[in-house]
Amino acid sequence: MMNYDNFFQQVEQVNICYKNYSLKIPLFYQEMEFMSVLLLASIERIKKILPSSKMNPYRITPWHTTISITTYKYKKSDIGSYNEVIISIPISINEAMPLFIGSLRKAPKKPMLYLHSVPVTAEIPRFLGVEIAGYPKFLADINYLEEPEWLSCEVKVDNQLILRLRGRKLKTKTIARSYLNPISYRNGFLLRSELIMSQRETGISQANESVDLVLGQHSLAEELKQLNLGRILQYQYCPSARAILTVPCESFRG
Repeated sequence: MMNYDNFFQQVEQVNICYKNYSLKIPLFYQEMEFMSVLLLASIERIKKILPSSKMNPYRITPWHTTISITTYKYKKSDIGSYNEVIISIPISINEAMPLFIGSLRKAPKKPMLYLHSVPVTAEIPRFLGVEIAGYPKFLADINYLEEPEWLSCEVKVDNQLILRLRGRKLKTKTIARSYLNPISYRNGFLLRSELIMSQRETGISQANESVDLVLGQHSLAEELKQLNLGRILQYQYCPSARAILTVPCESFRG
């Protein structure tokens, strides 16, 4: 595990009470592991599931955008240990994205990700995510299977499979600190939070044989199937990282 001793230093947290919960803001994730896949998807079908016309998905080609599926194992955080899967769509707000993002043109350094669906294993992060930030969280069974060279994550609700992601434990290299802007939609407004992720050791691959994604028969899986998902553009495996998550710090009328 890397030494992250300076990541949280001098970042002041505020203790607050929200309804029946006591928590610290911003939220610290002291230890986590994740896998992430970025896939091609139909841009027209993605537009149909975006809740606001102000959201503009990335234009990878004239016909394609991307969708991201990331599985998190939060081993230690300010709100306990739990598992979570985030299905998100990279977007811009108000401004149309130029064509060939990610190939001829670089993606934004601080991308916005619309959180389309967020299954989670524990009630406290579900409740706080929904109530404070408008995140589309719901309770699910999320289980990991460790193999010597592979990590598998299976997501079910009422014993119905949503997805199963199996990824290779890749050889890692050092990745710099990164910044994301989770975007949620609530009561006609787009809400932007900030997620800061520590420097970390991460394996990255574009090889399809490094990862396998299976979609089940749950309604969310059927919705994903309707997006005409294409090839996997990138797979990431990160065995250890830390992160800081803010509450919503900006809103846009949707």
